[in-house]
Amino acid sequence: MTTIKGIDVSHWQGAINWGKVAKDGVKFVFIKATEGTGYSKLSYFKENAPKALAAGLKVGAYHYAKFATVAEAKAEAAYFLNSISSFGLNYPAVLDLEENKKKAKKKTLTDAAIAFLEAIEDAGHTAMLYTGKSFLENTLDESRLKKYALWIARYNSTLGRSADIWQHSDSGKINGIGTKVDLNVAFRDFTETVNTVNPPNTSSTTKNTSTTTYTVKKGDTLSLIAKKYKTTVKALVSLNGLKDPDKIHIGLKLNVSGSASTTNSTKKYHTVKSGDTVSALIKKYGSSTSQIKIWNSLKNIDKIYVGQKLRVK
Repeated sequence: MTTIKGIDVSHWQGAINWGKVAKDGVKFVFIKATEGTGYSKLSYFKENAPKALAAGLKVGAYHYAKFATVAEAKAEAAYFLNSISSFGLNYPAVLDLEENKKKAKKKTLTDAAIAFLEAIEDAGHTAMLYTGKSFLENTLDESRLKKYALWIARYNSTLGRSADIWQHSDSGKINGIGTKVDLNVAFRDFTETVNTVNPPNTSSTTKNTSTTTYTVKKGDTLSLIAKKYKTTVKALVSLNGLKDPDKIHIGLKLNVSGSASTTNSTKKYHTVKSGDTVSALIKKYGSSTSQIKIWNSLKNIDKIYVGQKLRVK
């Protein structure tokens, strides 16, 4: 079986000479972008992703999950997607789920994982789950996650199961990197199937791509916060995965980056799920029947199928 050599890095790897990495036979890299709903090392991703792309590597991003519920997962997904939106990534966007410190039940944690992965797909990325072999088989309901690309960590001489990517070592040596680094082999060539999500046109979108966190105070409403940060209530709801915009509590930390607002030039995709209809998608995304029909070359607007990826905005 042909395999493809890759690595994954975070701020622990420090400064990297991406030209040397590419010459050492590395074809792809996943760079840590975010963790939870706030990450002080986000600048590392923003600095290194463009350099890795310029060196000719396939570049994906990963998010280290802290969630235990669907609501928390949606908030983390919004933060992750907002943070990587200005980069033309050409490899999967990854949910790194390897802890369950809040002792969530298997169904609850799997529901949350699916909510996060669906958000990745809805943004147009190829969604991938990274986790440990034991964690997947014992803490999650693997049967419900089979549709997503899978990246498994197991430091052993054999993987012992099927997966798309195997992280087989956390102590590798690669030219251009001064520390030990995780080593991976891909059994699937994502270059043929991955969705490359181009960054938004900065001439027609908000130029501020930094993420700001605001702590809710007494008397605050979403409309007041939106006005203060020159964004919209809808953007805040989306960015933070809020179920009820009228229910925010004192002490709640909200991501309020102005870059959360969207424009008509930003493409958005939706993977059809059981029960979806075009009319429901139009209502959800604010598009029109004719737009969805043209964007997706649909002959019959009433015939869409589960798993179909549709442009909806």
